[in-house]
Amino acid sequence: MPRFTFIVTCIGTIVILFSFVGATTIEKKTIGRNYMNGFFLYPLIALLMSINTIFNRVFYLYGHKYYYPIQDLLIFLELIFWIVFFLRIFKTPQDSKKVKIISATVVVIGTISLFFSNFYTPHFQIHSLFNIYKAIFCLVFYINLFKNTPRLNILQEPSFWIITGLFFYTCLSLPFFALNEYIKIYFSQPVAYDIFVFSNIFIIIMHLFFIKAYLCTTRLHKA
Repeated sequence: MPRFTFIVTCIGTIVILFSFVGATTIEKKTIGRNYMNGFFLYPLIALLMSINTIFNRVFYLYGHKYYYPIQDLLIFLELIFWIVFFLRIFKTPQDSKKVKIISATVVVIGTISLFFSNFYTPHFQIHSLFNIYKAIFCLVFYINLFKNTPRLNILQEPSFWIITGLFFYTCLSLPFFALNEYIKIYFSQPVAYDIFVFSNIFIIIMHLFFIKAYLCTTRLHKA
């Protein structure tokens, strides 16, 4: 693993750990905001993904035979988490129905794509599909949110910071996953590593947004 990638991975792991601790701390302060219940599961999944990467790429404890299947499993668990999260966020029957239909479609397509591919290689097309899915419902959230702006202080709303962090990551990392083959062909391996490390930087920034959401939850609980 290149030095720059290693440094960013270590910093990311530390930030995700703080995110996990913060989410665990506010677990009992989420009254009236059920979408925050169990939110610690997401940074936990992200932490396991980061640890899996460190064990494989830094300490070489096991090869790709185990690394990629573990990552794929965690990616699908991450998708399930966001499906549940969106179902809690979108409470109207119409929005809830959209979430269920689109979520089921994405899960089926992702499962079929994984089944007919090599289990021991990265599946950036699945990453791209899942990111598009999350970006769509982030946009729906913003549309619904701005309709209620006169009655809601969005800067004090935890869901706003969570969705903003997620939207930031999904939109900016999507080109890296979508152009994976092009990058591998036209750039040397060290350069390709450095390019993809930006997706890890986006993950760090996303979790900083989550930490901001935890702080909002704490303030609302005190109020």
